[in-house]
Amino acid sequence: MTTSAEHLLAGPWGLPGNLDAELARALEQEDYGTALALLRDTLPPEPSPRLLVLLAFVRFQDALEVMVTELVPACQEALALLERASEAGVPVEAVAPLREEVERVLAEETVRELAAERMTPERAEGAPLEEVLEAASRLRATHPARAAELFLLAARQDDPERAPIHRADAGIALHQAGRTAEARPLLEAALALDWRTPALWQDSLHVDWAGTLLLEQAHAARDAQAFDTFWAQALAQGRQLHRPFPSNWLNQERLLTLLIARGDGPRATYVATRIEASRHYLPRALAAQVAEARTLARRQAGPQA
Repeated sequence: MTTSAEHLLAGPWGLPGNLDAELARALEQEDYGTALALLRDTLPPEPSPRLLVLLAFVRFQDALEVMVTELVPACQEALALLERASEAGVPVEAVAPLREEVERVLAEETVRELAAERMTPERAEGAPLEEVLEAASRLRATHPARAAELFLLAARQDDPERAPIHRADAGIALHQAGRTAEARPLLEAALALDWRTPALWQDSLHVDWAGTLLLEQAHAARDAQAFDTFWAQALAQGRQLHRPFPSNWLNQERLLTLLIARGDGPRATYVATRIEASRHYLPRALAAQVAEARTLARRQAGPQA
């Protein structure tokens, strides 16, 4: 970034309360997920051009470094925000480096997305494993059933020690495709697997997803026994991996909503505590759910609480 662009991103920003300090801390630590949540939560109806530039930067960086599956929409959103900032008076040259970087990444990602679209199971039979896996990962959001086919094909092609990773990904994709009966055995296998081995450890977050999706399936089937079993398994795996379940932010929010809907105050409060322990800032809507979980738990505890 140029000096002029860095000046645009620098505080103070005029956010309410002590949120300028919270935002500064997040940016200093390159915690772009927190910065994005904070900005989206507090942005006024008519934000200043500087805030538009900052939101564009944070949205892009968060996708670039963490939420890589959202790079294309993140780039598109960032460019729209930069256009609004320019229309509001920000000099074009001040944001040119950021705009050029976003446009470069968007062009590269578009090429990769198109290549993934062309990857059918038939083509994948003769394609390098890395290309098959990249296509499957990219297709999971838009064509989850085809992604599952590619992941299962990769499981047959890859080293047997790493095959469980791809089968777990296939289970996640099948769940997203609504084919939960096919997904369940794959997710159950992932939840039961020992992810502490060197071949699997880096991808052990699959446990978090397997546990969450199996709980959603048990809830949908009104199978209380399966729900209890999967909950206990997921907690045990989290302890074994030294990564308390649920650890993924998306899964935490999914489970909090699900447990409140079930009227399960104790478990909802447990997830609420996990959310608070893993984040520096809670958006207003999420903070309201955390409070709702605690209220539910107090009511269920009765007069002794």
